[in-house]
Amino acid sequence: MNATDIPQPDGGTPVTDPVAVARVQERLLVPNFPPRELVSVEELLEDVARGSATVRVVGEASDPVAVAITATFTGSPAVLLSYVAIRADQRGRGVGTALLSGLLAGITADPEVSVVLAEVEHPAHHQAHPVHGDPAARLRFYARLGGRILEVPYFQPPVDETQDAVYGMLLLVLAPPERFVHGQRLLPEAGLAAALEEFMAGADPKQYPVGPVLEAAGRPEGVRLLPVEEVGRAPVAHRP
Repeated sequence: MNATDIPQPDGGTPVTDPVAVARVQERLLVPNFPPRELVSVEELLEDVARGSATVRVVGEASDPVAVAITATFTGSPAVLLSYVAIRADQRGRGVGTALLSGLLAGITADPEVSVVLAEVEHPAHHQAHPVHGDPAARLRFYARLGGRILEVPYFQPPVDETQDAVYGMLLLVLAPPERFVHGQRLLPEAGLAAALEEFMAGADPKQYPVGPVLEAAGRPEGVRLLPVEEVGRAPVAHRP
């Protein structure tokens, strides 16, 4: 498929067919993410089946060009952008920006959704990889989409019992609506604390630094927002 043949993405096309979802996992997620950051195809299929994850693709389901996967929470109106992946030969063509711009427009128009969160590797703690990409470039990409860093010492909890947590991570909020921001802080009404409490539920607080994450997310005055350019000021979670 040539670049001119690729449909213009408008938030992507939802995919629920198990065969198509498995193909997305194989062709887009596995090549773009290290195993410690990637859920199994079985878990992804279960999440899609129960409606807690949505897979949106650009291109044909049989030959996906890009994917964005979002996760919802039962106790929070926030949404997590779990994965974004672009096929190697289509990077730098604006496919990812168009996909996420359309996706964010659709999500933020939903009155039941507050904010969209995203996990990003801290560029000072993760090196660029020839296959998995450059954290600094990824951070700039999210900045173009209105991304701001949440002042939370974030880490990605283990995706399963065979993997460790991923430290040195940033948690971003993408173009938060003005009604959830005051004085450069994300207000508690956005549901950040409840979302992270649910997301971290499987991580043993005796083994992983869950407490500092939830404490920072639950500040009654809200969580400070940092511009991407001030990434050096962002708190970082380390292995206990």
